[in-house]
Amino acid sequence: MIAPAPSPAPRWQHDYELLACVATRLHAQRILGYPEVVHAGRMTADAAADGIRVMGTIACTWWAIAKGKPEAPWTQDPDLGGAWPFERVAALTIAARRPRAAAIELPNEYEVVGFADAIDTLIWWETARPSVRLIVDCNRELRMPADHAAIPLIAPVASASRPPATPPAVSRAGQPFLFGVAA
Repeated sequence: MIAPAPSPAPRWQHDYELLACVATRLHAQRILGYPEVVHAGRMTADAAADGIRVMGTIACTWWAIAKGKPEAPWTQDPDLGGAWPFERVAALTIAARRPRAAAIELPNEYEVVGFADAIDTLIWWETARPSVRLIVDCNRELRMPADHAAIPLIAPVASASRPPATPPAVSRAGQPFLFGVAA
């Protein structure tokens, strides 16, 4: 039997700040829109509260990821305001339906397609192995200063000035809106 080909990595896979902004937008949409849906009788108040809680957890988690911070312990416990992994995938899957339908209908609209792709990337990361959380935690540990007593210090050798091998990371702060999300 031939193993299925691995799915290609999504377009926004490494843009953690963008993914945090998109998760925040989804959370804000629920905060603003769910009271009207509850009032119209299309959703129970408990279901709305759960949807807001789960998407809020996703947004908080992605901001910690974007900033390279450790995960807050409460994010994995629904009793403390967090969300189970299956709740996160379900909430994002539901959130992706309307944007993906709009992207299919308007394939030349960059903002519409990009927003749908970003939500798909959030879903992809929720099920990816290794997880984005593990990758960020490992990178944070690797960047921590080593125990200076255990490692002898060696003076750096002077070298000719060269440009860095990779360009420095640029924050979204200088960029205007992207997918309807302010930087």
